[in-house]
Amino acid sequence: MSRCNRCNIDILDETLSCPLCDGVLELNSKALPANDTDTGLYVSRSVMYPDITPSVRKIKFVFKLVIFCCILIECALIIINYLTSHTIDWSIICGVAMLYLCFSFIYSFKHNTSHRTKMMIHTLAVMICSVLIDFAIGYKGWSMNFALPCSVLVLDGAILVLIFVNSGNWQSYILLQVYAVILSIILCILSLFQLYTFPLLVYISAGVSVLFFVGTLIFGEKRATTELKRRFHV
Repeated sequence: MSRCNRCNIDILDETLSCPLCDGVLELNSKALPANDTDTGLYVSRSVMYPDITPSVRKIKFVFKLVIFCCILIECALIIINYLTSHTIDWSIICGVAMLYLCFSFIYSFKHNTSHRTKMMIHTLAVMICSVLIDFAIGYKGWSMNFALPCSVLVLDGAILVLIFVNSGNWQSYILLQVYAVILSIILCILSLFQLYTFPLLVYISAGVSVLFFVGTLIFGEKRATTELKRRFHV
């Protein structure tokens, strides 16, 4: 029998955590014979595993503190921006930047996901923030013409570096390449709606992504095709 000191209850099941508060359980010395000299049994009240609850609370407090500080800073920037120019423009840019920093900080540390998934999410977040900033300053078109395709090119470059660094498991980055190709195709489809004034960089990023992916399939041979089948359950 184990006992949760936080909830002050006894647990009959063989479990390591309390079903009510997820706290660490301790052996209940009252339910077991203590220091039985005949059987040689000595009951220990030592913790079964380290209690990580205080650490989790500290991390949550840091997350909340960062978000609260960013909100205070953004409110101050909006007031300063309005008092100095009677418009709210550059304060919105700062707000979007801080929003991305908060998201990046919390997502990177809180979510137990692979670095490949984090690269996907961060690339998409950068693209969205670029468009928001562009619209905040009156939409000059630089986000669609340059920021979005450059984000795809940076992703391709990062994948190439990771493939060389982790050459023993290079096929695990094929899914990232597929992601880059999908983003490139979406950007090319948007060009059909005349959202670009300079679509050349969009086509270059799409060509680089597709050629990179095709080259990986050709030179990777069976390892590449096997990874694709495993990822997409083909």
